[in-house]
Amino acid sequence: MEMGNDKIENNPSYQKLKKDLQGAEAFHTIAKFLSVLGIKNEKVDEAFSALPEMKKQLELLSKSPDRFNEHFSKSGWIAHESMNSDLMLTSIELAEKGCFEVAEQGLVDYYSSDKMQWLVHQLRRIEAFSIRYNFFLLAYEDTLAERYHSVVPNLLMMIDGAVNDIDKEKGFFAEKTNLTAWDSIAAHSTGLTALKTIFSDSRKKTTTEEMLLPYRHGILHGRDLGFANKTITAKCWAAVFAIKDWAFALKQGKGNPPPPEPNLSFTESLSQLKQSINDYSESKKKTEVVSRKVGEWKPRQLTVGVDLPENGSSSDYESFTPEQAAIKFIELWNKKNFGGIAQQIHQFSKAPINLKKEAGKVRKALEGKSIKDYRIVKIIDCSPAISEVTLGISILFNNELFEKEITLRLIYEGDNYEILIFGDKGGQWRFIDSFFHQVEYLF
Repeated sequence: MEMGNDKIENNPSYQKLKKDLQGAEAFHTIAKFLSVLGIKNEKVDEAFSALPEMKKQLELLSKSPDRFNEHFSKSGWIAHESMNSDLMLTSIELAEKGCFEVAEQGLVDYYSSDKMQWLVHQLRRIEAFSIRYNFFLLAYEDTLAERYHSVVPNLLMMIDGAVNDIDKEKGFFAEKTNLTAWDSIAAHSTGLTALKTIFSDSRKKTTTEEMLLPYRHGILHGRDLGFANKTITAKCWAAVFAIKDWAFALKQGKGNPPPPEPNLSFTESLSQLKQSINDYSESKKKTEVVSRKVGEWKPRQLTVGVDLPENGSSSDYESFTPEQAAIKFIELWNKKNFGGIAQQIHQFSKAPINLKKEAGKVRKALEGKSIKDYRIVKIIDCSPAISEVTLGISILFNNELFEKEITLRLIYEGDNYEILIFGDKGGQWRFIDSFFHQVEYLF
């Protein structure tokens, strides 16, 4: 299905927000409607005072993907839903100041570093990527180790296979594959469709010079020999994440436009508008509190064995700390409580998890392996909500002892998986299970 919007800023979600704001501005100028809102004049003024900032942010948000694609799509980059917004805005700003090479290097550095770890983890949300997850983990490790000759063909093959599974036996590079979706950034006609055209360029002779674009046919057929570099690797990763966003849009039922929404009555529109403004005001207050806490936060400078014990039980460690959660993981492992460990794992989706299924994944990685010894090697507070705890562990498996160091990257979250700030009480440190392959495959 072809989407008719010529620009991403014309996507229905953006247009609805713009329409709501335009309506809000009109309501604000008509004093006789204040009584309908049911609140005092000063509260109305306070609520509507947020409108200029909301309008400014929406303008920036809605236009950024188009501006990014205009500058970067011909070079093998497209905007996508899970793209870091600061990275997108910085890239646009640099490109518009005539510093395209600097902007592109920033993209290359981001998509070839551990900053994309959370994006790699998100791939598990889509079945076509989940069944290939071990290959993506290997590609991620190879990327950090600069083994680009291994990463690039791996990712190109996984892209083709995953899209085959998603689009009923049509690969990413197939001529008739439809890579669009309704109300999507990555799957807009200026996104993945344009990217596929570039990546699918025919390559009819052998070349040895360094390449800047991942031409699939030339690389996998052994004609383009200068592909093993950081730039090609980063563009392959960025394409993977954009395809994941397209697949997620399809999973949400955006393969086709929904039926038109019913027109709201005037009273219903006012009520909805009032709620939207109140929600924004409340969100702004919470953001200000979080910003203050973030500004006051400083990483701890901990010496293991001095400031906290090298090992022990979880009760020996301060409550609501990442190190306590890391030791709790060891305790649950020793008790073979795979369901308990599954509940410790950070979920990038807020959808309810199938605990039995998640526990089965943990069992597959850890069953038959017992911890004979463990210690905390180091603790690094990376941000107000993220810490890394490195553990040295001795694992007994098949009558053989394996010495491993694993790093748990922990995120501090509330009951509803909202991000909390270190120092807030009542949260839980959940870890990203990107280290599981280190203990699942022992050698």
